[in-house]
Amino acid sequence: MFDYDYILKDSGAVTSSGYGTVDSEAQVLNLGEGLIRGNVHIEVGAMKMNNNNQLYQIHLMGGDDSDFTNQVALASIELGCREVIEGTKDSKLGRYILPFENEQNGVIYPYVRVRHTIGGTSPSINYVARLEKDLPVLGRTTQITTTTTTT
Repeated sequence: MFDYDYILKDSGAVTSSGYGTVDSEAQVLNLGEGLIRGNVHIEVGAMKMNNNNQLYQIHLMGGDDSDFTNQVALASIELGCREVIEGTKDSKLGRYILPFENEQNGVIYPYVRVRHTIGGTSPSINYVARLEKDLPVLGRTTQITTTTTTT
C-alpha cells in the first residue's frame, strides 16, 4: 500500500553522496519500538553511465536514535556500470525492491533513512525511495487439504 508518510527521498538528481530528502528537508522515519519487516521501493528515473565508471550505492540505514548515533545498513543495492559493480551488465532504469527488517544482531533500530554513496566521473542519479512496512513474517500462508477416497 502506498503511503506518502513513508517517502524516504523524493524526485531530484543527486551528484554527491548524502542522505535522502523530501521537499529539501532531511527525511528520517520513526518506525516505533517493535520489529518491522517491509520493502524499500526505489524508482530510478535517470542514471548517468557514460564514462563506464559510475557507481551508485543506496542503503536503508537504521539508527537507534533520531541522530543515528549508532547506525547500520538494513538493506543495500549497488547500481552502475558493469565495469565497477558485481555482475556482467549495466544497471537499468526502473524499480528495485529491497526487503528489510529493522532488527540486526538482536537490536531493534526504530529510526530509518536512506543514504546514497556515489562515485565516478560526474555521477548523477535521480531516484525516489519509499518504504512499505508491516509485511507478513513468512509471506503468504497456503492451506493444504487432503482427501481420502475409499472404494
